[in-house]
Amino acid sequence: MPLPSWLYSRLSAVQPVSYSFESFADEVARLLGLPPTMRTGEFERSSETDHVWLLWKQDRGGASLMVERPHTELRECLVIRVWWHQSPDPADVAVMVRAYERRGRRRSLRSRLARVLRRG
Repeated sequence: MPLPSWLYSRLSAVQPVSYSFESFADEVARLLGLPPTMRTGEFERSSETDHVWLLWKQDRGGASLMVERPHTELRECLVIRVWWHQSPDPADVAVMVRAYERRGRRRSLRSRLARVLRRG
């Protein structure tokens, strides 16, 4: 859908890339080095890394990405919300997922090290 001329003239020369729900989720997966997302429901797509599960849910005007650490004692989830009218960048979402993933690995290494030190 083209932008109105009055709005287009106010935007920078770089036109944002438009994505469908599926192509956006697949692009985030590609940037994370993962295969394309799998369809898990009518409005859902999923993928996973070695450390987190990703579940995309499409809704009105955008999508939600739930990032979950399935292998921790206390399961936790990060929710990233994107709105299509704000032209989200898949690279930004991929960076957020990687940061969340790294934070969990550091915490996991610390807890393992603490357990080893307590035993010794």
